[in-house]
Amino acid sequence: MAKKKNNVSLAFSNDQVKKHVAAIHTSGEMTLLERKTANVLLLNAYDALLTKRTHTLPVKHLCAMLGWDESNNIERLQDVLRKLASTTIEFNMMEDGGKEVWRVMSMLSYGEINGGTCTYRYDEYLAERLYDPEIYATINIGVQRRFDGGYALTLYENCLRYKTVGSTGWWELNRFRRIMGADAALYDDFYRLNERVIKPSVKEINRVSDIQLEPEFQKQGRKIAAVRFLITENPQQTLLKPMIEDDHAAIRESGIFKRLLDHGIGERLAILWILQDEERARQVVEYVEAKARKKQVKGSTAGYIRTLYESDAVVGKTPFEEKKEQEAKAKIEAEQREAEGKRRAELEAEYVRERTNEAVNALSIDDKRVWVQRYIDEAGPEKAKSCNAETAEFRDKLERMQFLAWLRKRLAPKIKPAEFKAWLKVKERGARNQDNCPA
Repeated sequence: MAKKKNNVSLAFSNDQVKKHVAAIHTSGEMTLLERKTANVLLLNAYDALLTKRTHTLPVKHLCAMLGWDESNNIERLQDVLRKLASTTIEFNMMEDGGKEVWRVMSMLSYGEINGGTCTYRYDEYLAERLYDPEIYATINIGVQRRFDGGYALTLYENCLRYKTVGSTGWWELNRFRRIMGADAALYDDFYRLNERVIKPSVKEINRVSDIQLEPEFQKQGRKIAAVRFLITENPQQTLLKPMIEDDHAAIRESGIFKRLLDHGIGERLAILWILQDEERARQVVEYVEAKARKKQVKGSTAGYIRTLYESDAVVGKTPFEEKKEQEAKAKIEAEQREAEGKRRAELEAEYVRERTNEAVNALSIDDKRVWVQRYIDEAGPEKAKSCNAETAEFRDKLERMQFLAWLRKRLAPKIKPAEFKAWLKVKERGARNQDNCPA
């Protein structure tokens, strides 16, 4: 039995389409992960498609763009690249003079994963076609992330290119199934094809993307022979626009995006970096600009920025320096907290002392006699031998100091936050007035 090929058909379907867009039909036999990977790799390489044959992307950044958390699963990534390299793309394009020329090539001509970096190449002819917006419509990565179904993303990609035309034109069912990768025998039954492939895909596209599809079917006798999709703007665009069409608007307005462009980094690559790791992009730019000011950059700053961003090179402070800086900062903050706590304790003690003095000075003779009697009852008569019962005064200095210490302890108020705060304001106001007084 012959081995099945993964074919991708790129063809002008009619004159109207030929004037506006050449359709790329990407084989649906690819899984959702493989299809998303193909789009991310193209976005990463896009700005250099015409000038470079070999492109690189750190594996961790590739996985981040895919929304995939298995960056350590190298075997899975190898399988993805293997599939992309074995997927063929066919061109049926009309040359000058009306002659039709057929061409075939692999989606990727080379793939490598080494040292945490994914390296890949496109055939020169394919790179030129992919760069031409009339031949290939680059998929918005922000939209791609919202798709959960492989069939839905496949249909979206193949319909998006007809957006300005408004219709895909008629696709015979066999061709449609080949585009979608719905080659299983159960899809010979149109009812199952419609229920499991067409309806769910249309529903998901209409829910998460910037276009809306409406399928139409063409009969041959009693059987469905062909399908086409009418394409319109999604009526929910007012809700989806901030997420889809303006997916990168905020990025384009950001300072780091403009700085990357100033250094010669392509728009698409700048967006990709910011989506992947905005903080690292900022650190790299600041590091290179600091080096450039000291005339320590040989060659272009763009090349230096890309080399640093896509490597694991440490820019700015090293982890050791960061740790030391954090420790020093923590020490300063601890000292500040300690000083603030000490100052707070001093102010609270001063507040209590003032309030206690006021309470002691406010005691009448009768109040003093009551307190002296309580003192004698607690401490014993021998502690108050010099006390005058009439005046409630102690002639002996030591006895007087012991009594006052006992009395102040009982009259000392508990600190009430509101009263203490009011006292602080009065104190601060007094201090400011004193500072403003002429010497």
